[in-house]
Amino acid sequence: MHALTSLVKDSSVTQARLPVRCLWPGSVCVRLDAFPCEPNVLADMILSPAEREHWRSMRGVEKRRREWLLCRWAAKQAVQLLLERDLDLHLSPTEIEIVPDPYGRPQVCAAPPCRAATVRERLQPSLSIAHSDGTAIALAVLDPEALVGIDLESLTHRREDFEDIAFSPDERSLLAALPRDLRREWSLRMWCAKEAVGKALGRGLSAGLLAFHITRAATTSGIVEVELRDGALEQCPQLRGKSLRVYTACESNFVFSSIIYQQGAVRMRPSRQEILDYLLQKMGELTADWDYPDPVGPESKLFTELGFESLDAVVLCTAIQEHYQTPMPFAELLAEIGQQQRDLSINELTDFVDTHLGGPAGTGSATRRVQ
Repeated sequence: MHALTSLVKDSSVTQARLPVRCLWPGSVCVRLDAFPCEPNVLADMILSPAEREHWRSMRGVEKRRREWLLCRWAAKQAVQLLLERDLDLHLSPTEIEIVPDPYGRPQVCAAPPCRAATVRERLQPSLSIAHSDGTAIALAVLDPEALVGIDLESLTHRREDFEDIAFSPDERSLLAALPRDLRREWSLRMWCAKEAVGKALGRGLSAGLLAFHITRAATTSGIVEVELRDGALEQCPQLRGKSLRVYTACESNFVFSSIIYQQGAVRMRPSRQEILDYLLQKMGELTADWDYPDPVGPESKLFTELGFESLDAVVLCTAIQEHYQTPMPFAELLAEIGQQQRDLSINELTDFVDTHLGGPAGTGSATRRVQ
């Protein structure tokens, strides 16, 4: 675990240094407080073709569009500076694409057409972004396996019932033990710490606010320690008993938090519903150009309904293994299906993946018969 770096790239955009000492050399943080020009002009200057199309298609509150664009600008600057400094790799903003993974976490990739395969291979930093009240912040880390989370909140936008909603009785006791003049700021520091950990683990606070439990808040160092409980611990059992150290700071009416956690290949275990959502998305992509008039759903059968051939099944299974970075006995599954001359629904495939990712007993048999 390491503190948020304070390195900020110079540009015409208003920026500010974060008052946290850099303890991780392979990281860059950029904070932006304003646009350097009119948003549509900036969008044309920095977005890839796919990002520009998304920007133009965004509807709803204009504030959300501006926040999205400012976050992309912060993220691209952080990635640019990191790659230039540590890899001597010089890319324009339009060559860097920020895309969400299936759970919404931002990922960095090379925008097509990429100049070279080596660029694609090297363009894999970890990234986290946040925004609040017109300010955006991005933290890029060279290590692609690092768990990275950053958050910020404005001190001027806090609800009166905030602490009752956000914290357990134990956590509220920690706040009550602080000097009265520090409680408002530290309630936001503790909240931001939870947000940063949720982002680092890739699921936000979907496991529940109290699944991220504050065990310590050190006012002298700004460090907040977090332990996982309940749903968050079920998703990431490798972190059982681990104390996640989050670095917090306060500057210019904002509270900041950051965590960079490196521990091998620790990953959140997806729920069955998340696996099903991914498979439905992937099936939609694979069958987009096929002559299949009905919507793809959980009970859709790969071979008799969707028209899968054996090679299509192999392509799908390979994509699943690459996505979850976990080997699974798909060869045995496909061999059994062939021998028994039976079909496989997306629901059954979901059970199979869930089982081999370490799913709990009773979630479904990987080889149950199709009725």
